[in-house]
Amino acid sequence: MNCPQCQSSEIYRKSLESLTIYCDHCGHQWQAEQVKKALATAQKRKKSYPRHLLNIDVYICPSDKNKYSFAINNGNGIAAFYEFESDPYLSGCYDSIEEALECSGLF
Repeated sequence: MNCPQCQSSEIYRKSLESLTIYCDHCGHQWQAEQVKKALATAQKRKKSYPRHLLNIDVYICPSDKNKYSFAINNGNGIAAFYEFESDPYLSGCYDSIEEALECSGLF
């Protein structure tokens, strides 16, 4: 990803949870579509065979930036839901982070 104004690759975010991206070269700033790090994470150990640890991550919903979606990672890969064209690994569109975690079906 490069700065849309000057095409410099010297860009950064102040935190991984921030949507704002800054250009170190020209000072331009713009909004990204998604955060780099999950806004919330929860884990659950699956009790039935095969036993493994499931990670549920909550991100910003691609269709409504005021809502949240979840992704499930089982250690071997990420589950694909194909609900959103822009991000096939996210599912649902919930009002709160807690609601997204509950609706993941694992709690």
